[in-house]
Amino acid sequence: MEITTPTEELHQQLNSWKEEVNEVRTEVKMMRERLEQIALSKASRDVMTQVEHFENRLLRQREVADEMHHDIKQCAKRVANAPVTVVHDDRPIDDFQTIQHRMEIFRKLYMSLKEDFNQFIPYEV
Repeated sequence: MEITTPTEELHQQLNSWKEEVNEVRTEVKMMRERLEQIALSKASRDVMTQVEHFENRLLRQREVADEMHHDIKQCAKRVANAPVTVVHDDRPIDDFQTIQHRMEIFRKLYMSLKEDFNQFIPYEV
């Protein structure tokens, strides 16, 4: 099935994804700050093991967010250089479908991390 998607709609979607990735970056920063507070406390060895585990996961999440942000910007540049209307079969350009799939995975992984973190964090300093 052939679908026509105006470039403006693609830009809106890409901008929405950039905002979402930036929100994740901000939340990851706040989570890391919370972990720092716990790490400075007199927490048990088990808690400190969990802190280290989450520090690693948050570091990787930040790296993935940075990669996604960069790749979304690159995709936006390609869309900007495309004709006003892009004709496609369920994807506007080669990279858009890939970015869309990666955003879905990014969301799922981040939600899993956030859920795990929120279950751990009731530990009070």
